[in-house]
Amino acid sequence: MENSFLAGSENLYKYLVTMGLLLMVLTVYYPLKETQDLELKTTELESEAKKLEFVFNQNYKSVQELEKRILKEGKSEAANLILKEIISINNENNIKQLESERMSDEIEIRKSYIKFYRTIFWIFFPIGFILACFGFFKWKKSKKNDDKISELECEKLELEVKKLREE
Repeated sequence: MENSFLAGSENLYKYLVTMGLLLMVLTVYYPLKETQDLELKTTELESEAKKLEFVFNQNYKSVQELEKRILKEGKSEAANLILKEIISINNENNIKQLESERMSDEIEIRKSYIKFYRTIFWIFFPIGFILACFGFFKWKKSKKNDDKISELECEKLELEVKKLREE
């Protein structure tokens, strides 16, 4: 047998098939898993943002009611307490507004990551498929040639054995 790089060429094609299959499996598993995680987190963030919006609206209504009470009561100690309560509710609303904006930004970032992972899928899956198919067909072709060579070597050995027996 030959002892060169091309003598074991079927191993190169097996390697291409293996790498192609591995690339397809990893391309399917990792981006889809990450996409699913990101979509779940996005859904959670959207739900939390809706809750914050509801609390914000409730606080806004409370502020309006407290302002009406201040107008009725005029300047008194009770009015000062109500004013302090309005200020604290407004501060709470500002914090909720900032949290809501942060969540909105995070949702947009997550959506861009989801697009990125889908792009990765559609780039690397076909590459893996092409590698696997190319490697398989080349491996099959080289295997046929190797089988023919083996058959010819067997025939050659049989002829040599026959020739030696005749002598």
